[in-house]
This record gives sequence, C-alpha cells and structure tokens, in this order.
Amino acid sequence: MSYTIPLLKFVAFLDLLAVGLIVPLIPNHVRQMGGNHIYIGLLGSIYAGFQLGSGPLIGSLSDIRGRKEILILTLLVCSIAYLILGLTNSIAVILIVRAVLGLFKQTQLLTKALVPDFEKNERKQSNIYGKMAAISGMGITLGPVIGGHIVEDYPIHGFSFIGGVVSICFLINAGLAMLLPNVNTPAKRKPDKSSSQNVFSTLLSCTKQSFVELSKVKWSKYWTIFMFQASNSFAMGVYYSSYALYLKTQFGLTPKHIGYVVSVQGVIGALSSFLIGYINSFYGHDEGYTLRNYHVFLLTTLSLLGICLSFNVIMYSILLIPLAIGNAVGRLVTLEMVLKRSHGDHRGTLIGASNSVRSLSGVVAPIIAGMVGEFLGVEYVLYPSFLSLLVGLIISYQYKNRHMKFD
Repeated sequence: MSYTIPLLKFVAFLDLLAVGLIVPLIPNHVRQMGGNHIYIGLLGSIYAGFQLGSGPLIGSLSDIRGRKEILILTLLVCSIAYLILGLTNSIAVILIVRAVLGLFKQTQLLTKALVPDFEKNERKQSNIYGKMAAISGMGITLGPVIGGHIVEDYPIHGFSFIGGVVSICFLINAGLAMLLPNVNTPAKRKPDKSSSQNVFSTLLSCTKQSFVELSKVKWSKYWTIFMFQASNSFAMGVYYSSYALYLKTQFGLTPKHIGYVVSVQGVIGALSSFLIGYINSFYGHDEGYTLRNYHVFLLTTLSLLGICLSFNVIMYSILLIPLAIGNAVGRLVTLEMVLKRSHGDHRGTLIGASNSVRSLSGVVAPIIAGMVGEFLGVEYVLYPSFLSLLVGLIISYQYKNRHMKFD
C-alpha cells in the first residue's frame, strides 16, 4: 500500500488544478453574459450554502459507507456538472450547477479523511497534510495561468473548452480513486442491511445514521476553533470572490496577468504548506496550537491591511506573500487543532463540520462583497475582509493568553 499516499496527493493536485482552471474565470464570464456584482456574489453564496450542508453529511456518509466509495461518487457527479457549466449560456443554469457542485464537491475533505486510513503515525500524518496541501496548491497555482491564457487567446470558445477539460480531469480522478485499496468500515457503523433493498432506502438509512453520528460529537470542545475558521474563511471568501474584478478594475490587468498574480500566491502558499513540518519545529511547546494560531492572524491581518492600501500591482503582489503564508499555515493549524481533539470514529464528521463552518462564512462573504462592489465601488470590497481578520486577531490573542494560564 506504499502507493496510496502519493495517489491521494495526485488526486488532490488534479482536483485543484481543474478547479483553478475554471473558477477564477467564472466572474468575468458571468459579467460578459450580463450579470452584475450581486449575481457574481450569489454564485459564490449558492456554492458555499450547499457546501455548508453537504460537508458534515458527506463526511458522515464517508464514515458509514466508506470514504473511497463516496469519493468516487462525488467525482463522477462533479465531472458531469463542470461539463454542463462549460456548455451552458444561461446564468440560471450556472446557478443550478454551482448548487450541485456545492453539494458534491468534497474532494479535499475526503482525501484528507482517507490519510489516517493508510498512515497510522500521527506525526507523519501532519507532514502528509502539509505536503498534500503543497502539491494540491501547485494545482491551484498552475490552473489560473493556463485558464487565463486559453480564454485570452480564444475568447469565444475558450470557457467551453476549459469546462470540457475540467470534466475530464474529474473523470480521471474517479478512475484513480478506484485504484485505492478498500478499507473496512467498522461493523457498528454499517447501515442495516434490511433497509438497503433499494437506492432510496439505503440513502435514507445512511442519512439517518449521519445525523446520529453528528449528535454524538461534543461540539462544545470545538466551537472556538470553528470561530477562528469562520473569521478567516469570511475574510478569504470576500478576498477570493473579489480579487479578479478588483485587479481588473483597479490595475487594468487582463485574465492572463490576473492568472500570474494568483499564481504568485499559490506558489507561496504551496511552499508554506510543504514546509509546515519545519515551521512547526519552532513551536515545540505550543501543544494546543494557540500561539501558531495567533501568529497566523497577526500576519494575515497586517498583510491584508497593506493590500487594501496598495497603490500599484507590484505592492499588491509583494503583500500577497505574507497573506499566502498565513492563509496556508492557518488552514493546517486549525485542521490540526480539530484532529488533536477528535476521535477516529468522528474524524470525517468533524472535518466535514470544519468545511461547513468555512462554507457558512462563504455563504455571506460573496454577497457582502457583491453588495459593497455594486453600491460602494470595487475599491472597497477588501475592507470587510480586513475587519473579519482583525476580530479573529483579537479573539486569538485572548484565547492564547487564557490557554497559557492553564498550561
């Protein structure tokens, strides 16, 4: 089973490469179809809204039915959805497809949940998560550059072509997932066979068990961590839903050059994730990850403030470096905080809940960004992002001090 971890890393890489190809292009594509800033924000909110509900449900279903099987199913559905996204000329259809993708696009969740099935050493798991984030980060780095070049060179049919390529990528990923070894699901978590006579009853049984598993989790242990995730996710949600239009409006960048700017952030984020083991070596006594969490918020808050005040694209790009470092490390830190407090039986459920916290913020963030851009101007869309990080910084400082008193 020595090939399983590299295979999971490649699945995560190809997933984000495909997403990076098309997602940064959607706002401009919708604008060309006649949509305004609020429509663009609605696209992000619909996706995040369905991610909110599907995160813990898909995670819990993967605990019950098997992570490999659920991963294959979601990849096949996403393949069909992205093909439709590339071919349609209707904003209404795009909204529906984004809802479907929000419901089923849980590749990163499932690949992370699969890691402990094949690697039992907790220290090695941390390094694997870092390397997986780094490798998949390279995908999100290359995707916008390739997609930007294609759309700029072929403005009429470029988006449709990219939709087809993304669909094929997800189909390939489904084939690769089939190569993963089967992992036995604990008997106590298998759905009752008497209720599995048809597809509907099986789905209903699994859904009921998913809610039972959700009720077993002691959520009070995790609310502070989820709050940190919400603060950071709202900030990044506002930023990522706005950066393409922000760069185009404020600095006059083309899709190709926007891809390069995004790639700078992707490279730095991937490198930071790859070096997470080295970064953690400086925090030997920070067992609760509270000091690391505070430093992440400090770094991201200051860098985003600088980005809001940037007067040219060079200054903007330079300040992306600390923002990318803080965002990449922060996602891994909060993941480790959740896993450190969890038990193996609820791992998929908790990772799904973590994703749902991010999605809850993501429901609000694009709408806020769209409204600010529509009524105040694109130049102001990043300020809500800064304010969210500032709140997270204050709370993380208090949480760090309180935690240190008990150590």
